Amino acid sequence: MLKGYSMNATVAKIRAIHGKMFTAAQYHELLLKGSVSECAEYLAQSPRYKDVFRDTDPNTIHRGYLEELLHQQMYDTYVRICEFQQLDQVPYYRFLIGRGEIDSILLMINNINSGLENSFLVNLPGHMIKRARINVLEMSRAESFDELLSVLKGTIYYKPLSKVRVDASGKAEYTDCELALRKSYFETLLEYVDKDFNGSEQKEIEDIIYFEIDTMNIINAYRMKKYFGYSSERIKQSIITISGKPVGKLAEYFEIEDPDQMMAWISRSRYGKSHRETDIIETIIVSSRYQWLNHVLASTVSAPVALYAFMRLCAVEISNIVSIIEAVRYGADAAAVEKDMLIF
Repeated sequence: MLKGYSMNATVAKIRAIHGKMFTAAQYHELLLKGSVSECAEYLAQSPRYKDVFRDTDPNTIHRGYLEELLHQQMYDTYVRICEFQQLDQVPYYRFLIGRGEIDSILLMINNINSGLENSFLVNLPGHMIKRARINVLEMSRAESFDELLSVLKGTIYYKPLSKVRVDASGKAEYTDCELALRKSYFETLLEYVDKDFNGSEQKEIEDIIYFEIDTMNIINAYRMKKYFGYSSERIKQSIITISGKPVGKLAEYFEIEDPDQMMAWISRSRYGKSHRETDIIETIIVSSRYQWLNHVLASTVSAPVALYAFMRLCAVEISNIVSIIEAVRYGADAAAVEKDMLIF
């Protein structure tokens, strides 16, 4: 393990960067822009994003590339933090790269199922081509799920995907693949936590990871019930479960048959304390999680906890900015957008 002073320096660095994150006032100003290029100009002049826009002309940027730049900035910040005190020597600290690899694999599965040829590398973020531990170039040549599995053989992603059922046409259900990969990701991450950390720090990391899993399951269960009418049994088969960890109080939530009652349960729980006046479950849950993560980041003295919390906060910030840019692009009502944004 790295020494305590290194951990303290990393926590201080993370908090300094966190202090530059967008405020409600900045979101509001961005939302009032008249075009995508004006949004890009605003981002390029902000302390938060000016570096990643340094070699880009905001007047000519398109929405897709702008989103890629936002993600690139997040990954660049993540890498700088990990390299600052050589944290990347510890397996746990590759958690963000792991997420990107899974997203890349799911993108390829979707391309295969949809018959989209030669689009994988076009849509794959450049930072993933550089940093992924999987061979994305070989992966791009796969024309079937079996060929994709062959490329992934020897990686941590092969085993969970090899258990996914393949239909008569040789395609694997996207949602089954996603569930298998997300479940494997969190189980592997928790194994790293158990190996690399101990005591109160280990518990603090586990708490933040389990909280994220719970919120993902809550959102997915609600959507499956409200929009697809799934039974409680079907929902329980479609959530992320971790070996050896009981579902706990969420068990009663998964048994609720009425979506409105599910929302009432959420409002009484620790997962729905955002006090946002909206009926969009993602806004309620993510806003609550965002508030909690800010509290965690302000109070923790643990570098692995601080980094995990900060990167999840960054992901929400990017989602917020992308939503605003889409709203500006299509002339959506600013007040309605503010009401239902993930954070504001």
